[in-house]
Amino acid sequence: MALVFVMGMVPPAARYVVLAAAVQLAGACDGSVEPIQVQDGCPGKPLRGPTIYENEPANQLIDDFEGGNSQIAQVEGRDGHWVLGANGTTNVIVENSPRCAARDRRAGHFQATNLSPTGPNWTAIFISSGNTAAPYDARKYSGISFWAAFGGENGPSFRVPLGVTTMDNAWNGGICTKCMDYYGTKVPLTGDWQRYTISFSALAQSGWGIPILPMRQDQLVGFIIWPLQPFDIWIDDVRFEP
Repeated sequence: MALVFVMGMVPPAARYVVLAAAVQLAGACDGSVEPIQVQDGCPGKPLRGPTIYENEPANQLIDDFEGGNSQIAQVEGRDGHWVLGANGTTNVIVENSPRCAARDRRAGHFQATNLSPTGPNWTAIFISSGNTAAPYDARKYSGISFWAAFGGENGPSFRVPLGVTTMDNAWNGGICTKCMDYYGTKVPLTGDWQRYTISFSALAQSGWGIPILPMRQDQLVGFIIWPLQPFDIWIDDVRFEP
């Protein structure tokens, strides 16, 4: 596939959009970028390092995908990896890809069509523990930020369901009897890379699971993306926020 070279692309001035469920969208505040290679089908406006974000603390990183594999960043006791729950969907892609990136050189790619009724999900598990979920204590954080966008195969934009699983609702946590009613919200992605922050305090279960409980931040299992319609999603630079 031919490369299209986009020179001197500058992110928009600071943009703040108030979203439902207290999802915050923050645009870059500094216009310093470098030339970028963009392939067909990639999100628009990729960023190479607005100075407001380039020195984010390393211990907050969940994954920037620069390792080229499915492991998340091994910091602050986190040693997990990305896990696909296909739920019967056979035509699904999950990959660490060098083709499209918001920052640096790689990003995560999650794509599916002809979904099963429950749809596939993709989760960054914080603690690796085999087939049994393990809790991660995230009480010193207030939420999670990430860059995300729709790819060229997505179709019309929609609000993407995502959030966090905990020991109380993870299917392998040993607690729930109706599992995977995770603590979530919906984020309105577009075809351009943008940075989002979701606050833990704004996340809620849907109400169909057992048990229904306030979120226990010391019992987090993973960061989950769970679309329920055909999609083409790119994600990068996933971090905990203080």
